[in-house]
Amino acid sequence: MHACRLISRTLIALALAQLSWAAGVRAQVTHTIIAASGTAAPAGGNFFGFINIASNTRGDVAFDALLGGPSTSGVFVRQHSTTSAIALGGDPDPSAGNFGFVGAPSISSNGDVIFDTDDAILRSDGRSVVPLMQNGDAAPGGGSLILAGSHVANAQESIAYGAIVTDAVRTQGIFRNDGGHTVAIADDTTAAPTGGTFLFFGAPVIDQHGRVAFFAGTTGPADFGIYRGDGATTTAIFAANQSAPGGGTFVDFSDPLINKRGQVLAQAILDGPSAAGLFLGDGSDAIAIALSGAAAPAGGSYGIFSGPLSLNDRGESAFAVFLTGGASRSGIFRGDGTTTTTIALQGTAAPGTTGTFDTFRDMKLGKDGTVAFIGTLTLGVGGVDFSNNIGIWVGTSDTDLQLLARSGEIIGGKTVTRPQTLGPLEINQSPILWLGRFSGNSTALVSSDLD
Repeated sequence: MHACRLISRTLIALALAQLSWAAGVRAQVTHTIIAASGTAAPAGGNFFGFINIASNTRGDVAFDALLGGPSTSGVFVRQHSTTSAIALGGDPDPSAGNFGFVGAPSISSNGDVIFDTDDAILRSDGRSVVPLMQNGDAAPGGGSLILAGSHVANAQESIAYGAIVTDAVRTQGIFRNDGGHTVAIADDTTAAPTGGTFLFFGAPVIDQHGRVAFFAGTTGPADFGIYRGDGATTTAIFAANQSAPGGGTFVDFSDPLINKRGQVLAQAILDGPSAAGLFLGDGSDAIAIALSGAAAPAGGSYGIFSGPLSLNDRGESAFAVFLTGGASRSGIFRGDGTTTTTIALQGTAAPGTTGTFDTFRDMKLGKDGTVAFIGTLTLGVGGVDFSNNIGIWVGTSDTDLQLLARSGEIIGGKTVTRPQTLGPLEINQSPILWLGRFSGNSTALVSSDLD
């Protein structure tokens, strides 16, 4: 009799679980508004809009914002639930001591914020500001530097950036600064490892050891390539006209990503059986993470890669791709060149809702393999309409995805109309940072934590 009651209770529990899933029951989430448009900014005026989000492993968050006077831009940091101004820009009053414009913040492991102005890259601990690069600084080997684009920084506060060089034979290059001195990683007089000299450069990325990876064109036989340099040596990671893992030859490349192990990821156009692919290399070995035309783990074949690049320190990449020949038109996957895991598929049930996935937008990959993404739901399925068809999901595979936030729900007293972009993922179980649009045409930076 006891065994029968136990079996009955088990069956009832399973049935309730199935009903809960079908009804779209979701995990408990705690949302914290970090900053919202229309609210007072710490150093005066109101927040008007937000652009970039950065974070470190201890949970500090840096962001930049457009402001509604007297300053017009600002860089801020949130630490221990307190938001402080790091730098302000645009106040026409000379006595205010503002920069012309400030933005593009990054944050180090100890909470220092590095940011761009209209003519410099600066570092601040909230009390003092230290210039890391200013227009007119002496270039290594002669000439002067003029900043060209935003910086990238590692957790140890070394930065890499592209610059124009004036009054010298060289005219442009990639440089690194650690707060003490500037090092040339490569310039347009440097010999390329693949032959010839460098001709032009894409945006650099930097790892925790100060190694800098970058896309470049050359005058040599490899028209385009992905390279990694440390200021002393330069290594070719991938190069045009060279054989690609999986067959064919490389033709052209995206800007790369780099992890702390010095592994470099890039998307490449190919001449061969596959038209494109995602590749990971370290200068000695290279592997294909995914190739167009190859079989996808959930059926069909990979087509055009559509999402932003992502790479973690385990050598994994999460990627969005259109699919052909299967039940789904597109999907998100995570792979390391050996194993590929399905994260989400178009047309399948979207956890936490009664709808199905339709398209995928922004995506971020965590150090532990967790993937967060913004997805849209199919209109007309499961009660989905334009008021509730966009959400944020997080998980390590399609078996443990959880809904984090969805348009139509109320956060901080306002209705979410559209999650827009995701901030970086750091460590396991850390909050998800995102920028969303809310009712009344307002915007807010939100930190969401799965309980």
